Amino acid sequence: MRYQLAHHSLRGARPTNQDRIAYAERDDAVLMVLADGLGGYDGGALAAETLTQTVVRAFESVRQPIIDRPSTFLALAIMQAHKTVVKNGRAHVPPISPRTTCVACLVQRGYAYWAHVGDSRLYHFRDNTLVHRTLDHSTTEQMHLDGLLSEDEMRLHPEKGHLLNCVGGPRRPTISLGQETALRPGDTLLLCSDGLWQALNPEELARFVGFTSLDEGTEEMLLAAENKMRKTCDNLSAISLRWEDRLTSELPLQPVNVQETSHDAMWDDACRKDIERRRPRRTEAPAGDKGAPLDAAIRELEEFVSRFEPKRDRDR
Repeated sequence: MRYQLAHHSLRGARPTNQDRIAYAERDDAVLMVLADGLGGYDGGALAAETLTQTVVRAFESVRQPIIDRPSTFLALAIMQAHKTVVKNGRAHVPPISPRTTCVACLVQRGYAYWAHVGDSRLYHFRDNTLVHRTLDHSTTEQMHLDGLLSEDEMRLHPEKGHLLNCVGGPRRPTISLGQETALRPGDTLLLCSDGLWQALNPEELARFVGFTSLDEGTEEMLLAAENKMRKTCDNLSAISLRWEDRLTSELPLQPVNVQETSHDAMWDDACRKDIERRRPRRTEAPAGDKGAPLDAAIRELEEFVSRFEPKRDRDR
């Protein structure tokens, strides 16, 4: 695979930087992940660090060269990160409730797959034009979809930080999934925290990611956002990839109609497709024990997902 990869992060006008970026590469795939710890709760940086490291470890734990269900992999890794964030918060003295947004993208065989929670975004640019961006889990995004706010009004609205969904906290997140997307030469994927997209509109972002040097363009983009926002500048983070290989000839791996998933939906999907496919066909459960096959399937899936968890967290 041929591509450029760049990443930068700035503290802005905040006393600390609670954004985190991570990536992992191998011959046939690259993973990018960005998290923005929620500043209104204790432990935002802890939540963001836990999420990025959990997702990267999940990627590194996969032995086969190709992840054959990429969106499922991303969702499982984020769900496991949620579990670990909650556990780390409870283990803190005194207990805290750390929370974070996130966006993750896997590129393999010339296709891109992404997933996000909250208002950290992925932008897909082609020929200096925005092709797609993720939809925030926020009240202002819903108002935008309802036709009550324009894109620019949404960026400046006083409730722009009111999230409907996050990793950590008492509720399991709903995860939005991107469609399997074949990358064309020159396509650029930009993952960023809300501090960046609140400062620069898509046209301004496209200009910077169009630099010949993606690293230079990404750095200049963050500096321009910091200079524009000045004393109100939030943490600014971005990780970007420009595809420089040919258009893939590989066949797609997954359906195009999956748009989001949740904890319960993943259990149902795993029980229906993964677990029963790999175990011998069962006879009917004894009377009074109708839930046994489902319980066993859930336990098996939990054991699979737990392999993604950092060892130091398992040993606590």
